[in-house]
Amino acid sequence: MRTMTQKLDKSAKVISNMFSSLAPRYDLMNDIMTGFTHRYTRNFAVKLLKNKKINRVLDLASGTGDFSFLLNFNLNSNPLTIGCDFSKGMLSIAHYRQKILRLKYKNRNITFINSDISHLPFSNEAFEVCAIVYGLRNVQNPLWVLKEIYRVTKPTGHLIIVESLLPQNPKINRLLSFYFKKIVPKLASIFSSNIQAYDYYFTSVEQFITPSKTLNLLKRSKWNRVTNYNLLLGSVMVYHVFKSKRR
Repeated sequence: MRTMTQKLDKSAKVISNMFSSLAPRYDLMNDIMTGFTHRYTRNFAVKLLKNKKINRVLDLASGTGDFSFLLNFNLNSNPLTIGCDFSKGMLSIAHYRQKILRLKYKNRNITFINSDISHLPFSNEAFEVCAIVYGLRNVQNPLWVLKEIYRVTKPTGHLIIVESLLPQNPKINRLLSFYFKKIVPKLASIFSSNIQAYDYYFTSVEQFITPSKTLNLLKRSKWNRVTNYNLLLGSVMVYHVFKSKRR
């Protein structure tokens, strides 16, 4: 059941500052908070794209680059992979990770840019694949963002969305609510640089649109086909979205 909490401020400045404050221990806290299950959902999403011909990939709300690196290392073609985020703090971690990985994996075609994903600095139909992983609920206008992603995706291209949601099962819902409202703040007080941001996390999940409304937004933004996968006892949804009407 959705709670009647105060509407979150998702303005670009507020969200960017919040994620920049989280950046130093963001990856560590993600692993601890989710028990590493976020890695399973990301790997699941990448497997949907295996064996496809892909030259250019755009990872939106890329944060510290987790999904950008995962995509580039696991797709057969070593595509040009661009991570896009408006938090300079998160991107500084992504750039640091990139330098470290270059010592081990040379010639990987990955770059990161600082940009608001609501106004992408790319030409029309530039990418075979676009992805937004645990980021759609953090934007002020999801419909606008989905339209912008549609614009930069090739006619035969794919969109991958991974997003948290409230499980339909009331018992699991109550258990997750207790965990994120009572346990996660205590974990954040030990491992994170911004405890309040993890109050935001679960509230943003509570307030985000339902899967049926997400599907409606995809339809309104002209995406044609969607296959969705419900993971982790209904707490995560992966959407594989196609621009083309043809299978």
